[in-house]
This record gives sequence, C-alpha cells and structure tokens, in this order.
Amino acid sequence: MNFKTKIVIFCTLFALIPSLLSQIDEDGNNIEDKTLITIHAEDAFLPSILSILARESGYNIVTDPNVNRQDKVSIHLDEVPIEQAINLVVRAVGLSYEVVGNSFLVADPKKLKEEVGVTSYVITLKYASAEDVKELLQDISEQVQVDIPGNKLLINASPKKIAEIIKVVESIDVPAIQIMLETRLIEVAADVEEQMGIDWSKISSYKTILAENGNPLTDGGGSVVPEEQTSGSVPVTMPFDRINGLLQKDKTGFIPKYFSRQLTAFDLTLDLLQKNNQAEVLADSRLTTINGLEASIKLVDIVPYILSSGGVGGQVQVQREEVGIKLNILPTVNTDGYITVKVEPEVSTIFEFIGPDQNIPRVKSRTSSSTIRVKDGESIVIGGLLSNDKKQTTYKFPYLHRIPWLGKKLFT
Repeated sequence: MNFKTKIVIFCTLFALIPSLLSQIDEDGNNIEDKTLITIHAEDAFLPSILSILARESGYNIVTDPNVNRQDKVSIHLDEVPIEQAINLVVRAVGLSYEVVGNSFLVADPKKLKEEVGVTSYVITLKYASAEDVKELLQDISEQVQVDIPGNKLLINASPKKIAEIIKVVESIDVPAIQIMLETRLIEVAADVEEQMGIDWSKISSYKTILAENGNPLTDGGGSVVPEEQTSGSVPVTMPFDRINGLLQKDKTGFIPKYFSRQLTAFDLTLDLLQKNNQAEVLADSRLTTINGLEASIKLVDIVPYILSSGGVGGQVQVQREEVGIKLNILPTVNTDGYITVKVEPEVSTIFEFIGPDQNIPRVKSRTSSSTIRVKDGESIVIGGLLSNDKKQTTYKFPYLHRIPWLGKKLFT
C-alpha cells in the first residue's frame, strides 16, 4: 500500500621602519627632535608662549580648557629641541604634557593621566566567557588580555577607558536566560485531511475548555452562573480537598473559581489520530539551552557500508550514513517577552540500496527551516514535510503459517 505522510513541526612593514625611526623619540613618541627653538620672553602669558612655540616648530599644541590662561612665564631658551622647550614651559606652571602623534596635549597632570595615562586593571567575569567578551571589546581597546583558567580580563588602558570598559562588561556579564523547549515530531497520514475534514491551519488556533462547576460556594461548590440558574450539586464526599482562599467575588458579584482543563484543538486532534493509528510520534523530548545557543536532537541509526577501491592491496573504505530524525533549534529571547525561534527539522529514511553489490544506501531526506516569533508557553506547529512511503503489512496465523506451501497460501 502507498501511504502519503507529512511531518508536523607582512613586506610593507619592513619597508616603512627605516623612515619611522628618525621620527620617534626615546619615549616612543612620534616627534622629531631636530627642530630647535629660540625664544626669549618676560612675564608673558602661557597661551602666548605656547602659540609662539607651535608657530615656530610647526607642531600642534592643544591645551585643556581648565588651564589657567592668566599664568605668566619668563623664558630664555636658545636652540633647544621643541619637546624640551614645551617640557620646561608647562612644568614651570605646574602642568604636564603628553605627545599624541604630531601634537602636544598640555593639561593638569592628574587629568592628563586619566585621559592618556596607561594603567592595568583586572576584571573577573562571573557568567560570560572571557574570550567572547574580549572579542566584543576589540573596538573599544586592543590592550585586552585573557586569563582562560581564571576567566579574567587584563586591561592596559587609561583610567577613563577602563571605566568605560567596566560599564560595558557589567552589562554583558549577567546570568544567561535558560530556555526549556518541549518538542514533538509527529508523522501523520496525509489522507486523514480528506477523510476527516481536518484543517491544520485553523485547528492550531482553537482551544477547548472542559470545565466542571457545582452549586454556589455557599453550598460547598463554585459556579460562574447565578444561583437561581444553577442545577448542579456537590457530592457528599469529595475525592479531593477544598481549595481555600477563593471567597473573593469579582465585580459582577460571582465567584469565578472553578476546576477546568484546557487543551488546544490541535492536541485533541493528534490524540484522536494516534488512537486510530493514523499518527505516530517520532520524537518526544525536552531540550534545555541558553539564550542564543543552539540545541539539537539526533535520533538516528548509523548505517555503515563498504566502498571497495581497485588496485593492488585490496583497500576497503567504510562509509557511514546517519538515518533518522534531526532537530536543531536556536531560540532568542526578546526584551518584549517574545521568543524568536529558528527551527530546522530533518527526517531521513533509506529509500533503497544501490551499487554493484546493492549495499550502498540511497537516503531520502525531508528538511525545512523556519523562523518564528512566539510568546512564552505558546506552541509552534510546522508541517509540510511530505513523503510517499510504501508499506506492506503481513498477517500470519501462529505456527500454521510455517506449513510448507499450504501455510503461505491458507494461513498468511
């Protein structure tokens, strides 16, 4: 019989080095010390002195906005390097400087250290992987090292940059959201849609509520209908204890507390089909994963087969084919409470054996890939993995079917 089924569910660097060496000073700064400055001034304002030095040397000089522009300096220098001249001038008024490229940054020593000074700091991570966090921090600072055994980050940067990195790490190093997924992969005979008039697209949105209500709570029961309309009664002996704390009435004056069971019409339909042998559960399991990490199920048989290679020596190569059910799920929890899930199911079977020795399995595979956005607790239904299978069922009478010739004719 033919059954139609479906599944529901480096050279340039070395060339540049000689030209760079002449521009780098003993501290590693990109300043050429061959520029000599001669300057003489009495009680001159600091900004004026710095402007003259910048104009005569050709370098950029930037001052912090908080530098006292009323500071006066008396200076007499003859043919001294530009960096030495700036060093003497700024230190005379209690300031400091830092070389940044072809520029001088003049500021208060404490603030300058915060901005461009380098210090070390260690961050111990509780939840996130240090290697993963390092990758995220590459655009902020390249001076980040990883201690893998201790799951720590070693940062060499300015205090301001370190403070920025700490804020970023605090927002990343949080407990990951754990997600549990209940999955069922069900094979359904496709012709039941015609036989029973099933519309899966509609059934998946219907819900069936089975509720039992008794008399009003004053008589020992609970009901959502007025007392005069209640015809039910509560047994004298109850097989369960009463649930206390249900005496609060709603705004209509009734107590809407009752015992109920709720199933989706989809669940009810599948139960019916399973009882009639028109549906088969291929996989029913629970998966637990972390937000953003893929979870997978593999319910497969590994089928080995031999490939012979010609030539002297008689080499034999063994190949393996996985046949069965595979399910990959990638969930992402959104801030609005929804979950975006990428679902990739695959069902494969051996269609036939081919090759000279009829030992190479020809595998038939059904796959799909879907991305769905659902609320927490909602079900995802994926269908359309259609397949035509040929199945033969043989019924035999015990023992009698073994009788030569007659057994096969009369008892099979």
